[in-house]
Amino acid sequence: MEQEKQSLEESIGSTLKRAANDTAASAESISEQAGEALGSAAENLRRGLPESGTAGEAAAAISSGVTQTADYLQTEGMSGMVEDLEVLIRRYPLHTLLVGVGCGYLLSRLRPD
Repeated sequence: MEQEKQSLEESIGSTLKRAANDTAASAESISEQAGEALGSAAENLRRGLPESGTAGEAAAAISSGVTQTADYLQTEGMSGMVEDLEVLIRRYPLHTLLVGVGCGYLLSRLRPD
């Protein structure tokens, strides 16, 4: 009986590990695809808006930011984003708590009574 229980626990553990690995691989793939899509959107933005004047400067700034985000997603992936988020949370715990409380409050206000 004890051996069957241990075998079942090992089976469940290996299944959970496999599922976690599959999920991580899917998240990495999705973040890479999102990066490619953002890069394409930045290129379309550059082509669609004027290059001179105030509108051109704004378009260039937005396009540059979108391109940087796309590069970040493609190079870092989901695991890099999670690591960076952990660093921010450890560096600014009070800010993180306040943002979480604020988001919770806003979400509660959106919920129908």
